[in-house]
Formats: sequence, structure tokens, C-alpha cells
Amino acid sequence: MSMQIADLHCDLLCYLQGDARRSPFDAAVRCSIPQMQQGGVRLQVLPVFTLTQPGSTQKGWGQVEAFGRLLKGCPIDLFLSIENASGFFEEQEALDIGFKRLDILMERFGRVIYLSPTWNDENRFGGGAHTDIGLKEDGKALLHFLDGSGISYDCSHNSDRLMREALAYIDAHKLDIRIIASHSNMRSVNNVPRNLPDDLAREIFQRGGIIGLNFYKPFVGPKSVTFLARQLEHAFQLGGEKQLCFGADFFDLMDLPPNQRKSPAEAFFPEVSDSSAYPFVLNLLEQQLHISKAALENIAHHNLMRFLKK
Repeated sequence: MSMQIADLHCDLLCYLQGDARRSPFDAAVRCSIPQMQQGGVRLQVLPVFTLTQPGSTQKGWGQVEAFGRLLKGCPIDLFLSIENASGFFEEQEALDIGFKRLDILMERFGRVIYLSPTWNDENRFGGGAHTDIGLKEDGKALLHFLDGSGISYDCSHNSDRLMREALAYIDAHKLDIRIIASHSNMRSVNNVPRNLPDDLAREIFQRGGIIGLNFYKPFVGPKSVTFLARQLEHAFQLGGEKQLCFGADFFDLMDLPPNQRKSPAEAFFPEVSDSSAYPFVLNLLEQQLHISKAALENIAHHNLMRFLKK
């Protein structure tokens, strides 16, 4: 099944920054321009992703420069986002330095779709998905920066505690921040920390946010590619029919930290291993769930486009 695709997350920028010899046409990244074109991708959000470590802002700005080069003549509409605020804030520097970097970024590109304060571990803002650490004082300052900026708060790599405390802080201070999960699945279907518990997924939907369905095998459910359909079905049951999209999370496996690398067979189902896979996924969802073409078009494209236009 062929439809226009709008996707909320793939890691092309960190791939390009990792080695000057790399190209956006390399199949190894799994989200190369030819692979995206083959899959029908018309709009792709690209995060700046770095680990929390000394020199993270240099790597982050290298990805910003790569994004600027990609915009020239690219046949796909590209938007920028931030996965781990450490790409713009060193751990030991004044917060204002990082905020100035974000201001420059906005002046240069006009729009950043979302920002996740953490990755899987702890940083100055709070706890990542593999921790039980909540919102820190610098995290509160970051929320005030996001207030009214148009940049959504991305929960995908939050600890449950961080997400709950961030939501409570947003409400207590009446901050104007939209909440999303750019590339997360449902924990009730596959119980791993990176997936969302039902109450927090509902919270995103109730606040008008959006969740990107992740294709990474350890998050989908390792037994069968049909778990993608189970993930979607459960998200629909939580109220997400008009607020679910794709956040496929394709990346070069060598770009993971060494202690987290997996073989290709462990990381992706063979039918869903790069950005050419969207027609297969749409056929799978139609066959498994018997949902309408209109509902599939919403997931493929319209839900994300409506969210971006708000």
C-alpha cells in the first residue's frame, strides 16, 4: 500500500556527524534519502542526538550544520528537533550559554519541532528512561524556556518520574507547552522502560499531543512483526486514533554506545528494517486490524500534519 508518509523521528543527523565520509545516501543509516523516497516519505523530522558527555555541544552543533547542508535541494521536507538537551548544554556550564545556542538555532531555522531533556541516563535536567530520577532545577528552567516557544516537550526518553513531575510543574505554573512522545510504544504490549505506561500515553492524548509508533524491535515486541499492529491497536484503545503517527527510529546500529549495540536481527524485523518499509507496515496494519483507508492515512500523514499546523 502506497501513501504519503510523515515521520517524527529518525537518526540521520548523528550518522552524518559521526564521520565526514558518510553521506545521506548511505544505506547503512537505514533512513537514507533513497530509502525514504522508496518508502513514500514526504516529511521527516530529524533530531540532534548526543550522549551526555564532555564535548556534547560540539557534536550537537555539528549535526545542526549537517541539517543546514541537507536542506539544500533535498526532495523531502525536513524539520529539526532535539533528542537530549545535552547537545546544546554542557553539564558544567551556565544555563544561559545553552539558551543562547537554542536562540541562535531558532533564528537560523525558524522552527524546532520538539525537545527531549534527556536520553536514557541522567543529566542536569533530570532522569532518562533507564533511571528513576525526576525533574531537577535546571529542568524547571528548561520548561520555562519552552513556555510559549512552540517547541513541544518530548517524553520519549523520560523516566516515568521525570514525565510525571514535568507535567505537574507545567500545570502548576500554567506553562504553554505541548506534550508528545516522538518515538515510543505501549508498555502494556511490551514491558520495557522506553515504552509508555497507559496513564502517561492517555495524558499525552488528552493534552492534544501526538505519539510516534516506533519500529525498533526491542520496543515493538521481539516475537513477531505483527506486534506492530498490537501496539497500534492498544494506542487506539487509549484514545489515540487521531493522535498517532510514525516515529520509526531508524539508525545505524554502530552509532549506539558499544554496550547497547545489537545485531541487525536483534534490532529490526527484516520486513521493517529501513525507511522503505512503510508500505509493508501499512499493509500489515490493514490486514491485522481491518482499519479503514482513512484511518491509515491519518497515521501515515494527516495526524502529524495537523499537529504541526496547530
